[in-house]
Amino acid sequence: MKKYSGIELMESAPVSTAILRLAVPMMVGSVAQMIYNMTDTFFIGQTNDPNMVAGISLSMPLFMLSQGLGNIFAMGASSYMSRCLGAKRMDEAKRTNATAFWITLVMGIILTGVIVTLREPVLHLIGTSEITFPYANSYFTIISFFISFSMMGMCLGGAIRSEGASTAAMTSQMLGIVVNIVLDPIFILYFNWGVAGAAWATVAGQTTGFIYCVLFYIRGKSVLSIHPRFFQPNKHMLKEVFKIGIPSAISNVVFTFASVVSNVIAAGYGDFVVAGSGISMRVTMLAFGLIMSLGFGFAPFAGFNYGARNLKRLSSGLRVTITYTTALALFFMVVFFFFGRQMMMIFIRDEKTIDAGARMMRAFLIGLPTMGIQMTIMSTFQALGKPIQSTVINLGRQFLVYLPLLFILNRLFGFTGFIYTQPISDIITTVVAVLFSISLFKNLHKTFSDAGLASGPSGVAGVSGVVEPSAVGISG
Repeated sequence: MKKYSGIELMESAPVSTAILRLAVPMMVGSVAQMIYNMTDTFFIGQTNDPNMVAGISLSMPLFMLSQGLGNIFAMGASSYMSRCLGAKRMDEAKRTNATAFWITLVMGIILTGVIVTLREPVLHLIGTSEITFPYANSYFTIISFFISFSMMGMCLGGAIRSEGASTAAMTSQMLGIVVNIVLDPIFILYFNWGVAGAAWATVAGQTTGFIYCVLFYIRGKSVLSIHPRFFQPNKHMLKEVFKIGIPSAISNVVFTFASVVSNVIAAGYGDFVVAGSGISMRVTMLAFGLIMSLGFGFAPFAGFNYGARNLKRLSSGLRVTITYTTALALFFMVVFFFFGRQMMMIFIRDEKTIDAGARMMRAFLIGLPTMGIQMTIMSTFQALGKPIQSTVINLGRQFLVYLPLLFILNRLFGFTGFIYTQPISDIITTVVAVLFSISLFKNLHKTFSDAGLASGPSGVAGVSGVVEPSAVGISG
């Protein structure tokens, strides 16, 4: 099988080959991330204490918050860098990467100070009870001090994928999971550290992955750089990064808020429901994570070919990716339908917790077939620098549709309404995403045709050497 460099993969490799080679390493990395989350829950679950499991589950919004802020540059910078690489603007890509890295470091330090100072009121706000507070507090506090490593790892991982080096990004995640899996049973069960052991194992894994990403640059394996001399932010760069990064961050923060609201409502049905929800979410996130990774594996390909003005290759990649993601969603729908309860039992043996989680999982399956379409279209809008459409799709699933439905359906139908809110939101949001994508490609085809670019040359000469998106009227 022919070996392609990252740039060649996005520029000239067969479309199906390019999508798979970009996406599969990201999917493997996603599995690694899911195992990160599930490993802690698994070993804590071996204590058969639902309150410990609930304590970890209640701390999950902290991860979402840190990922949201990390996504300002993990998503925003990688989107812009892919477009720069496609347009052969290598120096701007280097400057963007270095700027993203150092700003993310400062943001992580500030966030650590804020959440450590406010952790007690925050934990009470997100739904901890008198019983679960000590466990959530222990896990939350340790994770907080290492948020910078998690955020910078996200930032560098996105940058590495933007240049087509998906295997390197995957390796960083795999190293982290190996460390986490090895240390979890030692810290949790052997040393009897409980949730604190789970937290220490997690931060050790995240730090290991971050170090690998830094070494990737130090060893000169990247066409980009994180050297301080390339820290040269400019107005255009920051505008391009923030117009994708900030909506992505807002979406994660909103998702954090929605998760807090969901946990508070779940706690009203009992701590065992919170635990069941946490386990169900981790199991179903295996499917969601793989589908999302396959869709987001398309993002550097989309951004690169958009920058290169190759609409035909961009459209073909979108069709291939939607086909792959939908097939994957249907596969997991069958798996969860027949084996969902057994998968829950891997983590805990408490029957009330299993029953609650299994019901949630069955409800999740209704919306699952739509997720491949939704995630692929959303990643396409992000890659092309289209913040409005990508934000509406993201917020629709997590906020605009989800939260109003959550209050309405929970009030009208109780627990049944609570668990069916998410799949209904997914279906509605996917319909909106499809309508957006049809409009987008009609406009792109017209614009590129009018400019004589529909066939997609690798680079189009302009005043500065390469035509900018705004030069043909398609920026924003």
